[in-house]
Amino acid sequence: MTRHINPFGRSTSRSTCHVIKEAIVYINGTPFVLKELNKPVDTLKHVGITGPVVEHMEARLKEDILSEVRESGGRMLVHREEFSPSSNQSSVVGYWENIFTDDVKIAVELYAALKDEGYNIEYRMILLTREREALASDVDEIQNCQDDSSGCYLYVSHIGFGGVAYAMAIICCRLDAKAFILFHILGNQFFIPALCHLTFQCAGTRHLRADILHYSKELEKVPSDDDENRAYIMDMGVKGMRLRYFFLITFRSYLYSTSPIKMKFTTWMDARPELGHLCNNLRIDK
Repeated sequence: MTRHINPFGRSTSRSTCHVIKEAIVYINGTPFVLKELNKPVDTLKHVGITGPVVEHMEARLKEDILSEVRESGGRMLVHREEFSPSSNQSSVVGYWENIFTDDVKIAVELYAALKDEGYNIEYRMILLTREREALASDVDEIQNCQDDSSGCYLYVSHIGFGGVAYAMAIICCRLDAKAFILFHILGNQFFIPALCHLTFQCAGTRHLRADILHYSKELEKVPSDDDENRAYIMDMGVKGMRLRYFFLITFRSYLYSTSPIKMKFTTWMDARPELGHLCNNLRIDK
């Protein structure tokens, strides 16, 4: 990917943001995560997880892999997912991978190795999960990745793309902040169309508004007496609104009214508790 972005050299500055939901280990350059064998497409849920915890989990996972490789004579049974277009179904296939000690790397080691090879990369880990509530500090962490010296921004996520689309939209807001002032001068009637255009620009990874519509339609299909399923779909839809679209709207307003240099988005939100109240009362069934 780094060669694709700049095939003629390695000097271009790149800000690489690893948008994660769970621990990832690279074996021979291929990313692997822990999964339940009978639920290979489900993300393992880690309540209350933080960035340092994920890094610790990755380090422990690497130790476990190397220990198993030594006991198995330099090999390890891993699995990959294969999709069949003819049947429109996926299956999990196990295979033996030959592994040396240097073949196993966690994310921070992988990007450090790229930097040693001469790539001008600044690596950041951003933790975004639907299992916890949205935080204004998430937005600050994403917008802090914006760097005038960066020639490009690369977002990496191996488990879903909703977080990538969200992070891309935040950075796009920052990069186009000066252009957005024109919309502000012309009037608020341009605010929502501009935001719609922004989400459409980032839809190559995932369409944030379409996600909310999907859960809203799914909720209509659930029988009224299926409380458990209704509660789950409602929770996922509302978290999508809070974690992504609501904070995009408030972040755009924040960029209109102040400068990130003067005030953090978290501070701006704390000074407006009515926005937090509005966020906490969002629903997708009304």
